[in-house]
Amino acid sequence: MKELLNDMEKRLPYQESEEYLIELIDKKTENAIMLHRKAKSRKRWSMMTASAAAVALLLIGFGVKLMFEKDKQPIVTLSGDGPLDEFLNALSDEEAAQLLYYEIEEIPEY
Repeated sequence: MKELLNDMEKRLPYQESEEYLIELIDKKTENAIMLHRKAKSRKRWSMMTASAAAVALLLIGFGVKLMFEKDKQPIVTLSGDGPLDEFLNALSDEEAAQLLYYEIEEIPEY
């Protein structure tokens, strides 16, 4: 009886040849390498797609901006005939420099 139990402990539940196990390991290794390459390729493809979409959006944005800038007309006409223009033209260079550095010391209360 002891010999029967010892024989049962030494045997594996499934008897597979060594060639089959080596072939199985090779197939699984190739499959893992292929899956890794596919994942890498998918990541590269998604990055290229996202980059292309960003470039397209930038080009569309610049195109729309340029299109609307051409249609804009100046709101204020620079004729130089108004009273403010007459006052500024009558100033000397020293008076204009004083206006440039003018500071209000007190803020009036409302």
